[in-house]
Amino acid sequence: MQAVAKTRHINIRFKPRTPARVINTIKRQYSEYIDDDDELVDISTTDWYRQMRKDMTPGKSLKTLREVTNLTQAKIGEMIGIPTARISDFETGQRAISKVMAKKLAAVFNTSPAVFI
Repeated sequence: MQAVAKTRHINIRFKPRTPARVINTIKRQYSEYIDDDDELVDISTTDWYRQMRKDMTPGKSLKTLREVTNLTQAKIGEMIGIPTARISDFETGQRAISKVMAKKLAAVFNTSPAVFI
């Protein structure tokens, strides 16, 4: 991912199969934020990104993904076969997320297990 360091904009990359109408709609909707003259940098090299990564715990990542996908703790627990209270414990950091559990959560959110470890 790339970003403009001074304003923290993100250079979004689309998959090759992304419909042109989707790309054009986004360009129209956000044209005021797009500046072709900005210098793009790898976001992972910025101080802002490093601080964000440092502050993002596995529990915070779980909670963020859960909220973005509009899933409840109960629904996630049901999907992976654990009690709702355990999801709460993961999110608050009271319980560590094991590698096995990270794989199950990654499957739910279609992401890497590394997000939860």
